[in-house]
Parts: sequence; structure tokens; C-alpha cells
Amino acid sequence: MAGARAALRNTAAFMLRMLGITLFIREVVQKKKVTIIIYHSPEPDVFGEHLEYLSRKYNFVPLDELIQAIADKDWSNIPEKALVITLDDGIKENIQLLSAFKEYGVRPTIYLCSHVVGTRRKYWNQAGFPNHHPLKKLANSRRLEILKREIDYEPEKEYGERQALSWEEIRDMSPYVDFQSHSKFHPILINCIDEECREEIEGSKELLERMLDRPVEHFCYPNGDYTDREIASVADAGYKSARTVDVGWNGVNTNPYKLKACYVSDDATLSMLKVQVTGVWGYIRHLRKGRLDGTHPPYV
Repeated sequence: MAGARAALRNTAAFMLRMLGITLFIREVVQKKKVTIIIYHSPEPDVFGEHLEYLSRKYNFVPLDELIQAIADKDWSNIPEKALVITLDDGIKENIQLLSAFKEYGVRPTIYLCSHVVGTRRKYWNQAGFPNHHPLKKLANSRRLEILKREIDYEPEKEYGERQALSWEEIRDMSPYVDFQSHSKFHPILINCIDEECREEIEGSKELLERMLDRPVEHFCYPNGDYTDREIASVADAGYKSARTVDVGWNGVNTNPYKLKACYVSDDATLSMLKVQVTGVWGYIRHLRKGRLDGTHPPYV
């Protein structure tokens, strides 16, 4: 069944390309915009194939360059078809991508869950709870209560094998990677009380700055969920930007605390990559949920 679904998706991606939709978006819509793409933990060989294609069709830029251009209202230093690569969470396998970063001259941004990296703690959504998605709709305290009762999970509990990058790996990667904040423990911020929300945003910045010995200025909303409260908290904490999972591209007038992005599957075939990097696939997925503007439907 899974194989049939994958084949169907790849056929749909091929048809979108044959219709010229992805070519039009890349050469017209994305030409004067900055596209941000999202990964989590792609295999090195797949990621290398992706970068080989992307390096021919787009121009890699670091996140800081985009945010500076928005702040200055000056797009003159942004190349055509600019592309920012981001990875969420700080999964331990990300260290295997370092050689690809170097080979293709890309400086990606990896958003770290500050209180999971450098430990043997688990990401709550990878702790072994069957079908964790319904938990995203619950109040934060209720989610933690269920995880504790059902699988004996606690955010600060240490386990046998680590899931995240170590601080040694992060320091080794720092000359080539821009490490930023993805909260402390990756909760659904909109389901946290005010104090929890602030602590996740501010506490992550504080620890990362201490461990990295440099300013941490960019944030990524866990699961892409945010409201005006989260935007205000991120700005008050001193961050200069925040990335969402709302589908789209970024221009000089983009709100830096509502950066749009295009999701790329970690195991995407080249055919699927060519569609996903344009945002077409993301818009189709959101349309199925009734979101005509590409915004992420929040888990409330």
C-alpha cells in the first residue's frame, strides 16, 4: 500500500512538471524571491543528489542575508532564485551531511531544540508513543501527563541512546552551519500557558548563546504553530526572525517573524524534489485542508 501511494505521488509530481507549472514558478515566481526549504534528517546520498540539482537551478544564500535584506528594504544583494536551506530539530544524523555542505558551498540553518541536543533526552514525538499527532491538539500539561502515564516519557529524562546532535558535533559543524533556536523541548507553543511559552522561547536562546558563544537571532516555531502571542514573545526575546511552515516565498516586504517555506521530504525522489522546492506540492496539501492561502492549519 505504501509503495502504491509513493508511486501515485511520483506520478502526480511528474504530471505537474510536464504541465510546466513547476518551471513557471521557478523561472517567474521564485526568480525575484527567496525560497526557504525545510528538511529534518535526509540520508547523505539523497541529500547530495538534491544539492547537486538545487545548485544548478538556484543560488544558495544564508538566512542572515535574507533577514538583513528585509530589515534594510534592500534586495540588491539577493541573487535571482535565491534559496535558503534549513533543517529542523538537530537530529544526530545531521552530522553526516557536513561533507555535502562543504562540497556545494551551502551554509544551512539548523534549528536546534536546545535542551535535547547535547543530551540523551528524546524528542517527545519520537519517544515511542503510537500516533503522537492527536497529542498536538492537547494543552501542553495534558500532553505531558499522557506521555508520562503511557510510555514513562519526561522531557528531562535521559535515555540509553541519544537522538540529537552532541555539543562536540555542533561545534565541529559551526564553521559551516548556522545554528539557531527551535525552542527547548519542541512543544506546541500555542497550547502552552504564557509562562511555558516564554520559557521555551527565551530559555532556548539563553542556553544556545552560552554554548555557542555567539548571538542566536533566529527562531523556528515548533510544528509551525504560532499566533500573535508567539510572534510577540519571539520579538521580545530579541530574535530577528522566525520561520513558519506556511507555504510560499519571501520578498522584501515579508514579515520576518512569518517567514514562509517549502517542505521537502527527506526521502524525496528528484522528480518530487523539483515539485516540492517550488511550493506547489505544499499548496496542494494545504488546499485539501481548506487553506487557500497556504497557511499551516494550527493544532489547537
